[in-house]
Amino acid sequence: MTTPPAAVAVIRAAIEDAHLAELLQRPGTTAARAVKALEQAGWTITPTSTTSTPQRAA
Repeated sequence: MTTPPAAVAVIRAAIEDAHLAELLQRPGTTAARAVKALEQAGWTITPTSTTSTPQRAA
């Protein structure tokens, strides 16, 4: 999966706007800021399946 350049630009801008203390002490707040920025830019954020299966050696 490749990330669209527009999404990368929005996420990067949200991270660059965050203070260093926020990045270090409240990374969840920074993540929420990035999600909000993506939604404001027109992206739809939806959860993906969290079902995982055991991995087996080939």
